[in-house]
Amino acid sequence: MTRPTRLAFWLAALAGGWTVSAAAQRAETPPPPPPAKPLVMTAQNLMAGDERHRDNPRAVMPGDVILYRLTFTNLRSDSIRNVQFHDPVPAGLRYVAGSATADRQDVTIEFSLDGGRTWSVQPMIEEVVDGRKVHRPAPPELYTNVRWSVHGWLLPNAQVTAELKTQLREGAPRP
Repeated sequence: MTRPTRLAFWLAALAGGWTVSAAAQRAETPPPPPPAKPLVMTAQNLMAGDERHRDNPRAVMPGDVILYRLTFTNLRSDSIRNVQFHDPVPAGLRYVAGSATADRQDVTIEFSLDGGRTWSVQPMIEEVVDGRKVHRPAPPELYTNVRWSVHGWLLPNAQVTAELKTQLREGAPRP
């Protein structure tokens, strides 16, 4: 290269904003995405914007409702089926009745009263009434775990999103 050509190169580089050094090129390359996880869970305090939280919007107070969102992604290169994932109800929180949902029709939602050893769409408890054993639906505050079972196929990179709400019990330690 002759001197005028070299000068023309540098002027063109400055005018066009070209990257001319290897170090600069590396700095402009975005970092690789973090490794993907098949199950990602997020939690959101749905009450954070109310008057009680004005001074401390990040606080979790008795009565607050927490929305948990679980997103399962099929990271395999082939389709899968019969996927199950579950979420324990954290200590000090109670499951909010009817709040467990999924974004697919082929999902069964079940609950456990015993930490995940047994599951049922409608858990039952046994009581003695007038000297007789009676079975009745368990109140949601007794639920310890929620499980979602996907019965259909999940294509590669397909996702299933599930949600449930919990509420901080009065007098419970804050999570």
